[in-house]
Amino acid sequence: MTELNTLSTRVRLLVVDDSRIVRATIRKHLAEEYDIVEEADGEAGWRRIVADETIRLLITDLSMPELDGMGLLARVRSSEAAHVRQLPVIVISGEEDEATKHQCVEAGASDFITKSTDRAEMSARVKANLDLCATRRERDESRQIQAKTATTDAVTGVGTSHLLTLQLKQLLALAQRQSSEVTLMLIEIDHFPPLAEKLGERLAGQMLNLLAKLLSAKLRQEDTFVRLDGALFAIVSQGSTLAGTRIQAERLRHAISHARINFREEQLQVTASFVLANSHYDSADSPQTLLTAALSRLRGTPGDNRLLAPEIAKPPVFTTPLLSEALALLQQGKTAEVRPHLPALLANLLPLLELANAEMGLGWALEKLYGREP
Repeated sequence: MTELNTLSTRVRLLVVDDSRIVRATIRKHLAEEYDIVEEADGEAGWRRIVADETIRLLITDLSMPELDGMGLLARVRSSEAAHVRQLPVIVISGEEDEATKHQCVEAGASDFITKSTDRAEMSARVKANLDLCATRRERDESRQIQAKTATTDAVTGVGTSHLLTLQLKQLLALAQRQSSEVTLMLIEIDHFPPLAEKLGERLAGQMLNLLAKLLSAKLRQEDTFVRLDGALFAIVSQGSTLAGTRIQAERLRHAISHARINFREEQLQVTASFVLANSHYDSADSPQTLLTAALSRLRGTPGDNRLLAPEIAKPPVFTTPLLSEALALLQQGKTAEVRPHLPALLANLLPLLELANAEMGLGWALEKLYGREP
């Protein structure tokens, strides 16, 4: 009969030390509280860390074959995987001098223990580092959730990408019902990274705030203005046609290029690149496809102070609305959206008009209405 391994609910620790006696001592101190796994050199320890995502803390010696403790610590802190990079690392220090300990701290060591540390202190050090890591992880997760659900950008005071997604979902759904279109405008400040490095984080944030206020003052009340990331902004509004949004983008581009920002008796001139994506011309039916079309256009054509938009090969051809939809549009005062479909709507209505004319003796000259001879 095959015996199944019992699932452990205890936190897993990895001990990496070439001394079997040291590993046994640490196991003796911690095995009652934690699930202990061991490796005898740095390379084996690194392979274990990469392969086992359940490891929550690393205890490592400095002097080891294959890969020493400093090398193992460097790999952990430079890992692309967040759960590895944020792993608490306790260094087993022997007779190392203060310079070595300082070097370990600079490299990212979380704490130190000696090979003679007793059970109570070792357990307390491990628990403190695990608790600190858990607190940081919860804080980071909370910030990520807030960033995903927030609707106001903390730096500029405009909307966020979450707000843009919500707005685009509504506008695209409305456009589909009304056979209309949605145009998204992206605005990216040209060469912002070197400019931000020159200004510093605080002043760069102030500059973005000033530019956001400049743009906001020139927008309509129905426009949704958001900051997506860094120096990348977006604008969208209901009934935003490609032609109308292009005119708006040219006006905003001119405003930014003529703005003057003073920095230490130097006048900075800032330009921005504007990109448009349209639900009809880019065949975009979701917020993600519309945003992807705009970003592809922006990244695919380098340059400064430019306006990029879809090529207009022919006017958009929309499906004729149902009679009930046409009546609803008329009640909303949107006669312009019904006018192109009048011939098709009247053709659909003809059987009903002919029946009413015959049954009720109305005497309507329907042949004139539809351009037919009697």
